[in-house]
Amino acid sequence: MRIRLGAVVAAAALLSSCASLGDPFMLAFDVDAKYQSEAICAAGIDQYRERLVARGEVSASAEVQRYFEAALRYDPMNAEATRYLALVEDYRASRFSASMKQAEALLKKESRNPNDEYAMLVSVRRALDIYPGDDSAIQLLNSTKDARKAYVKARLAEAEAIKGAIDPEAKDSAKERAYIAAFTIVTRVNDVEPRDVEGARAYRELKTEIAAIVKRRLDGVGALSSSAKFDEAKTVVSLVRELDSKIGRAFEPDIQKAEYGLYLAWAKYHESRKEWAKADSRVKAALAIQKGSEAAALQKRVAAAADAEERGASFDAGLKNLDRYIAKEDYLRAQRLLSSLSRTAADSAQRRALEQRRKAMLDAIGSLYEAGVKAYRAERFKDAAAAFEVVAAIDPSYQDVADYLEKARAKQKLLDQY
Repeated sequence: MRIRLGAVVAAAALLSSCASLGDPFMLAFDVDAKYQSEAICAAGIDQYRERLVARGEVSASAEVQRYFEAALRYDPMNAEATRYLALVEDYRASRFSASMKQAEALLKKESRNPNDEYAMLVSVRRALDIYPGDDSAIQLLNSTKDARKAYVKARLAEAEAIKGAIDPEAKDSAKERAYIAAFTIVTRVNDVEPRDVEGARAYRELKTEIAAIVKRRLDGVGALSSSAKFDEAKTVVSLVRELDSKIGRAFEPDIQKAEYGLYLAWAKYHESRKEWAKADSRVKAALAIQKGSEAAALQKRVAAAADAEERGASFDAGLKNLDRYIAKEDYLRAQRLLSSLSRTAADSAQRRALEQRRKAMLDAIGSLYEAGVKAYRAERFKDAAAAFEVVAAIDPSYQDVADYLEKARAKQKLLDQY
C-alpha cells in the first residue's frame, strides 16, 4: 500500500486530534480522500496488530474499530479497511461471548475460591470493555455487585497483612517477594473494581516500592556493563523483565532503556576489539529496542570498518576474502565485497578477476532460487524469503525473484501476525 508520507505521519496522531475541528480523523485539506483513507487504515492496522493481536488489549477494540470506520467514510471502496473492520468485529464478538460464558458459568458455582472469584469478576469487566452498552453485561455487573465488594475488601486486607508482616531487617530478596505478592493482589483488585479509592491508593504505594526494586536492579545492569560483564547484565535484565511481567509490565520503558544501553555498550566493546560481526550483532539488538542516534552511528561505523577490513590492504587481499566467502557459500557477504572491490578495480586484469567471481556466483543462484521456490510451495516462507534475498542481492532481475520475495515476506508477516 503506497501512501504519502505526510498522510502517514498525520495518521499516527489520529486519536489525539481535536474533535472540535469536526472529524477527529481529518488529516489535511490538500490530501485527497483516497490517500486519507489509506493513511487512516494503515494506522489502524498498526493499532490492531499491536494492541489487539500482540497485547490482547480488549478494552481498545472499539477504539481500533473506529480507524477502519473512518477509513471507509473517506473511501467506501477501501477493501483493506473493510477486511480489518470485519476482523476487529470478529475479535470483539468472540471475546465478548467467551467472557460472558466464563462469568455466567462461574456465577452458577455454589462455591468459589479467590481465583474463581477473580476470574468471574474480571470476565464481567472484560465483556463491558468490549461492548460497554450491552444490556446482558450490565445486568451481570449489577448481579455481581456484592461479590465484587466482598472480593475487594478481602484482597485489600490480604495485601495489607503481607505488607505489615515485612521485617525491616529482612534481606532485600525477601522484601521484594513480599512487595511483589502484595502488588499482584492489589493489581487484581484494580482489575475488578478500577474506581475503588482504597485499591488505587494501595496500588500507587506498592508501585513506588516495586519501582525502587526495579531501579536498584537496573542500576546494577549499568555497573555490570561498565565492567564488561555483559552476559551477567543480560541475565539481570531478563530477571527484571520476568519480575515486570508478573506486575502487568508496569516498568517496560525503564527496562528497554537499560537493555538498549547494555547492547550499545556491548557493541562498543566489540568495536574496540575490532570484532565487527559481533559488534554488528549487538548494535542491531540495540536498534531493535530503540532507534537511537548513537546506535545508528555506531552501526555505520562498524559497517565501514568491516568493509575496509574485508577489502584488505590490497586488491589481492580483498580477492582472497571474496574467494573465501564464495567457497563458504556466504553469498550475501561475497556480493557486498564484490561491489566494494568493483569500485576500486584499477585495471582490466582486476576487472576480469571480479567478473570471473561474479559469474561463479550467478551460476550458483539457480539452485538457490529452486530451493526458495520449493520452500515457498511448502509454505516455509521464512526459508523461502532467505533464499530469495540472496538471489535478489546477486541478480535482482533473475526470473521472478522480486515477486517471489515480496510474496514470501508478506505471507510470513501474516503468519507472524496470527
